[in-house]
Amino acid sequence: MKKYLLYGLLFTALFGSCKKGIDPAPGERPEERTAAAMKSYSDALTGNTTGWKAFLYPSGGGVYLFSMKFGTNDRVNMLSDINATTSSTSFESTYRLRAQQAPSLLFDTYSYIHLLTDPDPSSNGGAAGAGYNSDFEFYFDKIAGDTIRLVGNKLGSKLVLVKAASAADYTNFTTGTLDVLNKLSRLKTYFKRTTIGGVDCEVKINSATRALTFSYLNGANMTSVTSGFYVDGTTIVFLSPLTIGSTKVTDIKAVTFDAATTTFSGTINGSAFQLKEAITPLKYDMTWAATFYNSPPNGAYWTASAGFTIDGVPDAYKVRTIPAFGFLLFYPKYNPAYSRLGFIVDNAYGAYGPAPVASFPANGTIKFTNFGSFGTAPANILPIVTSTTNKLYDAGGFYVIKTGVTSYDLVSFTDARAWISWKE
Repeated sequence: MKKYLLYGLLFTALFGSCKKGIDPAPGERPEERTAAAMKSYSDALTGNTTGWKAFLYPSGGGVYLFSMKFGTNDRVNMLSDINATTSSTSFESTYRLRAQQAPSLLFDTYSYIHLLTDPDPSSNGGAAGAGYNSDFEFYFDKIAGDTIRLVGNKLGSKLVLVKAASAADYTNFTTGTLDVLNKLSRLKTYFKRTTIGGVDCEVKINSATRALTFSYLNGANMTSVTSGFYVDGTTIVFLSPLTIGSTKVTDIKAVTFDAATTTFSGTINGSAFQLKEAITPLKYDMTWAATFYNSPPNGAYWTASAGFTIDGVPDAYKVRTIPAFGFLLFYPKYNPAYSRLGFIVDNAYGAYGPAPVASFPANGTIKFTNFGSFGTAPANILPIVTSTTNKLYDAGGFYVIKTGVTSYDLVSFTDARAWISWKE
């Protein structure tokens, strides 16, 4: 427990204050003081033979883990938990130490750390033009014991380096989070349910930001608490403690997945924790379907960056592989008689796709039936368009779940194993 509390406090206590620049000692010239500081930082980075476990907190939120080894030849080798390849395949690039406004560590050629700054969403997700709002140039803030803390020169991202205890500690550090996310993805339903301290919770997993949200009934209203997390060994460590009812949660220990029962398990404060599939929401607002249909924020349509997630597999029908694909567009009132599910390709409607008609059953869902189509898709993408259309016409219809001020998810009413996300 002490170890995880220490890591969690690195982000708060260690970054409680920061001061750029170096004050020279009496009688010491500024350039001498700077040169001495630069040497001490270089010696610290390169003198650690077991390497560093690095926690990167982008200013856009979340935390990403890196294992780094700095050489005296200005080369750095790194692993990262960004994806399966980066977590297991070491990548070498260059770094520099520069006395800018303050002594700084610059990752000056493309490396795994730059994936979080890539402005192209197709490269690694993130926001267009911004990526994950992270840095690749950092100034040194403080060295304390086995820990070096740095702050992004541009966006203020936090980078904490902690000495790896062993070669195994270094290598395994970047695999745990992806292993847990993989286990969680094997829960095939949109809704996921657990009980903590006697309180029933619905759990949402954001793999992109490495965050878990627990929602529970507080009287007649839903209360939601969210925290980013990382994984150390088999322990999920929350970046900020969560309070669920009267239970304070800082971590989930000894996490495992049982494929036979489709259950993700562990312990919270010494008590058993189980996360299971569910096919109904904990609470459902029956007005959301009509609001989604009648009131797109822009007055006309909704967009989706990918197709349906099926059994936890994003874009299962591979809509994003359509050549020159931009996004899906749902235009509820495209025509007084029907809607349009548009495949936007080369910034224009593809000459194909369904013309659905919406209905609103008494259970608060939305259903679509076939009015017609806007043409036949080219043969190379016909299976994609057909599968997407058929899923839209699922006979059971969809729950409509509000996920933000201007975003909704449509979730299969039949088994909650298919869903699609719409935003303004």
